[in-house]
Amino acid sequence: KTIVDRVHAKGSVIYLQLWHMGRQTHSSFHPATGKIAAPSAIKMGGGQTKTAAKEHVEPETPTAMTVEEIRTTVADYAAAAKLAAEAGFDGVEVHSANGYLLDTFLQSGTNTRTDAYGGSPENRFRMLKEVLEAIIASGAFPANRVAVRLSPNGAFGDMGSEDNDTMFPYVAEQLNAYGLAYLHVMDGLGFGYHQKCRAVTCADIRGVYDGLIMANVGLTRDTAEGMIRSGAVDLACFGRIYMSNPDLVERFANDWPVEEGAPYETWWGETAEKGYTDWPFYQPKDGEKSKKEEEEKNDKEAKE
Repeated sequence: KTIVDRVHAKGSVIYLQLWHMGRQTHSSFHPATGKIAAPSAIKMGGGQTKTAAKEHVEPETPTAMTVEEIRTTVADYAAAAKLAAEAGFDGVEVHSANGYLLDTFLQSGTNTRTDAYGGSPENRFRMLKEVLEAIIASGAFPANRVAVRLSPNGAFGDMGSEDNDTMFPYVAEQLNAYGLAYLHVMDGLGFGYHQKCRAVTCADIRGVYDGLIMANVGLTRDTAEGMIRSGAVDLACFGRIYMSNPDLVERFANDWPVEEGAPYETWWGETAEKGYTDWPFYQPKDGEKSKKEEEEKNDKEAKE
């Protein structure tokens, strides 16, 4: 709540991203069951996971969730959304990307179930649908304060399926009916591209989704502006370069130099504030003015 209050004090809004790690977690975090959960018992190939003792180890084979476990997890999402509301968050973003639990339910490469939660696009969408409807029904937030994140092209977490180019537009079309706050689409390829089917673009999603679309992954000011002007998206999301440029908006507006994105270890490692919140603001050179200052100067001269 302290963080939320400080963000609100600056006149901004803040959403909480709701995750479930799925098969990317480790059983040491779940001593009561000694297992990790996924739609199907398919181990994440390559990479490593981390134990509760912070040791890097090989990924484990998950246990296919029972229908009862799915229902319990759906209820967990609703409970988490209520806690977010109590803490003062303005909304929640349901993380259904990057190979975490909900993403593995959506994709055919990680979901080989034969029940109501697997097989057809409708069935693979079912858990995400139930999570959204549970959050809304809980009263934590109305639909227009709930968002969803998707990564149709990403390889992170050993993801990617041959039918993603049809599955994800289907998912977006279903989500269109909810009147969500926005749909966060990671269509950029800079975070790894699975190459198992044609890349899904925000323009593809725009064809079936009428609400706000947020683009993400590897954007620059110019590519973001181009996507917004084309009508494919309404919002652009910046992560790594916002860390290394805390005044990113001002740098964009004034054509000031933009530092390269923060390195991996600073946004995924345990470096505390070092390399995370200690990047400097741009210091204009002698005689260098912001565009706002130049406009004010020109207006003043014109009036004189």
